[in-house]
Amino acid sequence: MATPPRITTAERDAAIARIARRHARIDDVRSSELGTEPRDVIAYALNRGPAGVPRWVAAADHADALVLMTWCWWEDRRRERRLLRQGRQLGLSLAELGAPLGITTRQGVQDRLDRLDALLEYDRPDEQLTRTARREARTRDARQGWIDHHRDTVRAVLAGLLAQARRLLDTDLLDTDLPAAPDGHRPRADTDGQLPGAGPGAGDWLDELAADYASDALSPATLAVAGLVAAELRTHPAVLALDPRHRLHTALREVEALRARYAGAV
Repeated sequence: MATPPRITTAERDAAIARIARRHARIDDVRSSELGTEPRDVIAYALNRGPAGVPRWVAAADHADALVLMTWCWWEDRRRERRLLRQGRQLGLSLAELGAPLGITTRQGVQDRLDRLDALLEYDRPDEQLTRTARREARTRDARQGWIDHHRDTVRAVLAGLLAQARRLLDTDLLDTDLPAAPDGHRPRADTDGQLPGAGPGAGDWLDELAADYASDALSPATLAVAGLVAAELRTHPAVLALDPRHRLHTALREVEALRARYAGAV
């Protein structure tokens, strides 16, 4: 059975208003029984009976009542999820929550809750969607937590990389537009803002890395970009020609060591 479409509150209210207008138009003496809540309006459409109601009015009422029924279906799913969640917070076991629903296993109740989460978040009652999102959130939180815990170290390593890249440019080995280093110095700009001989996105990666450093918006993506920058610099002919003891090589090694620690921890 297909999942019914979502009905907005505006669509719900419009359906109720259409039914009310129709019964006002025909001077329905029982229109005071209509009510304003979706379930009351549905009951009215079902129980009104044919006396004094033209067939076209009853037909249109039923079409709008189905809109309201769909809204109630979604509202019931929202309420069920809320009851299950709050029941858990109040100390009820999965078995106690499942019994009124006819669910006989703890895993069945958890599956039910995961399906409700997936339905209400992604419009698909597939528990695997919820579980995948939960795993990704745990992983993402662990990575960001590691960065936050080691923020001073991460900033020091990134500062070294940006500073050494700027010093390399100042030697005229590379003539391009690298972002400002932590000390605020900005080298001469090339016309296309790219590293000569490097990949087409190297300049953009450096800009992104410098922006994250300047705003202290460090994230897993920042370390991924640092890895891309390090890879581009390490293989550039001008860098390969440097003495192995050059500080740029030291900065590149520190980036890789930091990324290795990060990967091993999370």
